[in-house]
Amino acid sequence: MTTADLSALADATATAVGGAVSVMDPQGYVVAYSSEPGQPIDDVRRDGILGKQVPAEYMAHHTDEEFRRSSAVRVVAVVGVLPRLAVPVTGGDEYLGSIWCIVPTAGVSPPEPTAVAALQRAAADAASLLSQRAQAAGIERPRARELLTDPAAVTPHGQLYTVVAARTASDRPEAAASRLRGMLELTFGQQQDSGAVVIDGAVYLVMRSESAVTVGELEHLRLRAVSSLGIPVMFAIGGPDERPSTARVHAQWALDACEDGSPTVLFDDVRVHATLRRAGAALSEVSLALPAVERMLACDATEGTDYAATVLALLAHESNVAAASASLYLHPNTFRYRLRRTKELFGLDLDEADTRLLVWVSLRLGGER
Repeated sequence: MTTADLSALADATATAVGGAVSVMDPQGYVVAYSSEPGQPIDDVRRDGILGKQVPAEYMAHHTDEEFRRSSAVRVVAVVGVLPRLAVPVTGGDEYLGSIWCIVPTAGVSPPEPTAVAALQRAAADAASLLSQRAQAAGIERPRARELLTDPAAVTPHGQLYTVVAARTASDRPEAAASRLRGMLELTFGQQQDSGAVVIDGAVYLVMRSESAVTVGELEHLRLRAVSSLGIPVMFAIGGPDERPSTARVHAQWALDACEDGSPTVLFDDVRVHATLRRAGAALSEVSLALPAVERMLACDATEGTDYAATVLALLAHESNVAAASASLYLHPNTFRYRLRRTKELFGLDLDEADTRLLVWVSLRLGGER
């Protein structure tokens, strides 16, 4: 199946019905459209074709569950937009997409029976084509998995790769990941050395960096996915890097740092936070705290004191008492008194560099776990 098959069907339907036709996939992407000259069009069609997707403000008509479950031709009349006839395309119980035809008279008079019949025939013909398209997206590419999982995968010299990591907050994670993988594959997985796979419940899309998408384009797709799936969806970008497996790790770290529903992030923008988070997770089963630190934390927990915050402020400001005390809104003398008490009460000595490092790791990464 090629896009040309659907385009030919769109042209034939436009001729039969007498209006410009667009064929959409379940996520509202324009997969084919008619090119018959002289037929009326509006800005929604023009923007949809240029952007390859239905404008966001009109997606509600495509995600309407009643429309998706029906087989009837529907009149859709929106103020400021040319009326359309719309018909869902289904295969068994699966919604495969829809066909839309601009018919200026549809808003003021019932559609002609011949136009309704032509659209219903077009929907029947489109079912097999859209089904094949969906199946193509469902076939995982071995090369994509190799690039993402094998650090020794052979790649062209100097070639850079970008990886998109995606996950959902779903009570059916496998089904959601499969649908999300299909969306990424169909939208961005058509270039050489590209493809999307599911690994440990997350979806990863690898692509050569010269054909990589922008943060804005991915955020647009993320919002489409949220609308289509009805659940939070998160995207993160790793790379560019000569090793796609490294770009994948960075994308995964950035994804792990995302909260449910957060916008698309770049690893470079969250590198420090993501790396500390991973370090904290890696050390979560190892107790790094010195006995003095453990006693200090226990005192804070039982007595409501702030000794740990005082020490961490000192280390964060490289032993600059003025800056550290200001960060806690304390007088410098009060700050110094607290520091003396940590040595008196807990035996904590911050004069030695390695001790300061271990105390900082214990306090700082303890907050990341």
